[in-house]
Amino acid sequence: MFAALEAEFNAIINDVKSVPEKLEALVGLHTKATAVEALAAPMTTVIEDASKTTEVKVTEILTMVGKL
Repeated sequence: MFAALEAEFNAIINDVKSVPEKLEALVGLHTKATAVEALAAPMTTVIEDASKTTEVKVTEILTMVGKL
């Protein structure tokens, strides 16, 4: 996931768009990165919890990301 964010950052920087357009794109990228970072620790906790079944883990993760 972080590699995808880095690739998007590099694409924005190397784009021929104007500086204001690049700044707007970077703000959007920052929003995505913040969301990913906020989910990383809770997801890791769920994934590493040996007391939970795979089904419970999947349900918790999907709920966490708003898909359930």
